[in-house]
Amino acid sequence: MARGGISKADVEQARMALIARGENPSIDAVRIEMGNTGSKTTIHRLMRELDETRGDLSSAQVDAELNSLVSRLAGRLKEQAQEHIDVAQASMDAQKKELQDELEKTRRQLADLIERHAVQTTKLGTQTATLLSTQKELQDEHRTNVRLTQAAQDSASRLQDKDEQIRLLKEQHLQSHTQCALLQERLHNAQSENKKLQERLTERDQQNRVLELILIKTEVALENLREAQGITDATAED
Repeated sequence: MARGGISKADVEQARMALIARGENPSIDAVRIEMGNTGSKTTIHRLMRELDETRGDLSSAQVDAELNSLVSRLAGRLKEQAQEHIDVAQASMDAQKKELQDELEKTRRQLADLIERHAVQTTKLGTQTATLLSTQKELQDEHRTNVRLTQAAQDSASRLQDKDEQIRLLKEQHLQSHTQCALLQERLHNAQSENKKLQERLTERDQQNRVLELILIKTEVALENLREAQGITDATAED
């Protein structure tokens, strides 16, 4: 057994495997083939010993060894290939099962969607009929609103006219009130003047009465005077 835990048989097997694959059996390639075990010095030494030993072997022995190695490698490759196939088959079976489950789930979802679509279609038909009815009602409401709006505008116009009439009446009432106040003031002034005039007339009546008395007294005096004068004239003639 050589240092590093590798043997000449291990080196030979690794090198023959490389040769069988058509690869160059270098020291590094042999070491990698053996799983990166053993030192390069040991591998080189064992490879050199193998070469020296192989020189003494007959070509028939070499062919036999090579065939044996190829058979072992083929068996290993077949086993590895079968393992890969088994793993791939298991993976494919799992994927197939998963796809079948997913397909079944999709089918159920599709059936549910079809049922929901049918329900939605029925509901949509009902909603469409309701919408058409609502649209007709809205159109009727719109026409009614147009009429009401026009009526409101007409009422507002008439109300504005009424307000203008009220404003004019208020102005007229204010003017009438002002005129009434002026008339009342004039009436009061006229009454005051009339009172003064009545007082003056009363005073004048009194004065007239005094004058009438004076005139009567004067006429009486004159009459007395005439009578006296007549008597005097009569006496003088006698």
